[in-house]
Amino acid sequence: MSDPREDNAAGLPKARNIHRRWPGLIWAVPLAALIVVGYLGLSAITERGIDVVVTFESAAGVTPGDTKVIVQGVQAGHVTHVRVAEDGLHVDVTLRLDPHESAALNTATQFWLIGAKPSFSDLSSLRAAVAGLSIGMAPQTGGTPTTHFIGLQEPPAITPGTKGTQYFLKTPTLGSVQPGASILYRGQEIGKVVATKLLALNSFQLQIFVYDPYDQFVRKGAEFWTGSPFALTLGDNGLQASLSPAANVLQGLIQFDLPDAARDALLSPKDTVFTLFASQAAAVQGDLGPPISYEVAFKGSAGDLADGAKVTLLGVKVGEVRDVKLVLPEDDVPSTLATIVIYPAELHVDRSEEKEADAWRKASDEVINRLLAQGFRARLAQSPPLIGSRTIAIGPDSEARGGTLGLQGKFPRIPSAVSASDTDQLLSQANDILGKVNQIPFASIGAQLDGLTAHLDQITGSPELKDSLTHLDGTLRQIDKTIGPLIARLNKSVDQVGGAATAATGVLGGAGANQDQSLADAIRQIDQMARSIRALSDYLGRHPEALIGGKTKDAR
Repeated sequence: MSDPREDNAAGLPKARNIHRRWPGLIWAVPLAALIVVGYLGLSAITERGIDVVVTFESAAGVTPGDTKVIVQGVQAGHVTHVRVAEDGLHVDVTLRLDPHESAALNTATQFWLIGAKPSFSDLSSLRAAVAGLSIGMAPQTGGTPTTHFIGLQEPPAITPGTKGTQYFLKTPTLGSVQPGASILYRGQEIGKVVATKLLALNSFQLQIFVYDPYDQFVRKGAEFWTGSPFALTLGDNGLQASLSPAANVLQGLIQFDLPDAARDALLSPKDTVFTLFASQAAAVQGDLGPPISYEVAFKGSAGDLADGAKVTLLGVKVGEVRDVKLVLPEDDVPSTLATIVIYPAELHVDRSEEKEADAWRKASDEVINRLLAQGFRARLAQSPPLIGSRTIAIGPDSEARGGTLGLQGKFPRIPSAVSASDTDQLLSQANDILGKVNQIPFASIGAQLDGLTAHLDQITGSPELKDSLTHLDGTLRQIDKTIGPLIARLNKSVDQVGGAATAATGVLGGAGANQDQSLADAIRQIDQMARSIRALSDYLGRHPEALIGGKTKDAR
């Protein structure tokens, strides 16, 4: 018999080992959670931003978490930390920037505080001063990669990346022009003043920036001058005033123009140096060359001659006074020593080539010596005379004979006039006139006039004169009553005589006209008598007083 266990084993399935590559579903949840955590961590790392440090001189008002970083008006980061720098004099501000700004982290990029120094010319600074400071950022390329920057306390005049060209202006006086001042061409803003710098005494340098495409107008011969924010003009429509915007009033402005003669000149390259003139008239006149110093000594009083007074040559301004002082020598009379400067261009010194300082001096001295040889001298003047301010006038002196520049002072000395100054001559003439006036016996003349007046009062107030005038008035009235009828009768007689003459003329013209020649003579006599009566009547009509006093000699 067979074993039953073997029969049962033969009918049962056999076990097999199955090997799977993936774990069971139980592990799906932890694995998904791990993937999500990894993704979130990686996103946090990639979107965390980039930390940079910007060093400012001060950072009052900068608050971590609140102060934003602004790029082109859009937030691109925020402040995460503020601490004092290691030198103890500055403040390090840590910024967390958007990762997209990573390409701009180089030395050409600039950061600045917005609102740290509020200005009426920058409305954003006023808004930031009220709402809270922010940090401006101007991304640039081309610099060396870095994460540490030096920040500016105020926005730059020209935002980095602005298209245009940089130039320089030189001027002896800065005036009211400040960084940020506008450069205008006939009212249109074409650029800005970036910075100002004092190079030496009486020498300033202005860095300017002219926007594209206006930099195409900056050519050799271009003119720049200091403008006025307030203009007052008198024209056909009366007195007119104009005021520039507040920014120009606070920061000043510069005017630009390109003369017609320079329209075809070559374009001026970057960093070209131009002269900044004080006015448009000075700009049209052009560069006068470096001021050349001279001295003038006056024996008498210089009055109120002050620094800045004009120096004229035949009435044309050629320089100005720079210093006036009193000299008290031991072996000579006191005098006034004036230091003046003369501009070579006003003496028509050749400006076609650039000259060194010694060349300008030599050329100016030659012109002055030529004038002195012709008898020109320096004298004090006033314009208008007596009431105007003192000036120094160089002109011909009738008593001078030749001459050259003196070398006894710090600068070459121009001889002063031998004759008295114009003012002294006017005062002398005035004194002579006053002396002659004082010789007039005004007291005696006044006494005689008083006596004459009293005598006239006595005559006009006498009773006899009043009676005579009353009697004369009555007589004239009586004549008026008499002369009227008399003249009427005379006219009537004349008319009758005229009629008789007419009738006689008719008779004479008739057939018997030749019968008696004596009749014509009689008619002529009658006509003459009528004319005489008519003349008498007319005369009495014009001069009725002739009935009393008779005919005067000059009566007509």
